[in-house]
Amino acid sequence: MGGGDAGGPGFVPILPLMVFVTVWGGTGYVLTRFSGMNRLAVVLIGTVVALLVGCLMYAVLARVMTRYDNSMNELDYEQAGQLGYISIAAADGAVGEMKYVLHGTMRSIGVRAETGQQLVRGDRVIILKVDKGIASVTLFERESGQL
Repeated sequence: MGGGDAGGPGFVPILPLMVFVTVWGGTGYVLTRFSGMNRLAVVLIGTVVALLVGCLMYAVLARVMTRYDNSMNELDYEQAGQLGYISIAAADGAVGEMKYVLHGTMRSIGVRAETGQQLVRGDRVIILKVDKGIASVTLFERESGQL
């Protein structure tokens, strides 16, 4: 389920490629114009200098761009285990609604109580599993000594 790329600068980002071409051309021009080297030496020196500058640009960009990268992780949005409260009551087998906070955002989901449970408004519940958009929940009972 899911998958995909985690982000990052990519294999050949465009900016270091443009820097490579610019430095290669500039180095080639300067060496051709102001030195007596033959064309093969100018091409080789220009290529080496451009590769070094392009690699340096790639390393700097990769470090800057991925410093604050917070790629989405599927497990961060897992609903099972979330603690919330009942906003619309649900009797045994009936559907109600609960509200919970996920990543600082108030969310709501339809809930169905486990067999034999009555969910009244304000009850604290924990999501056990989610099936077809309806969460199976159970009451969260906390004694004064816990948490």
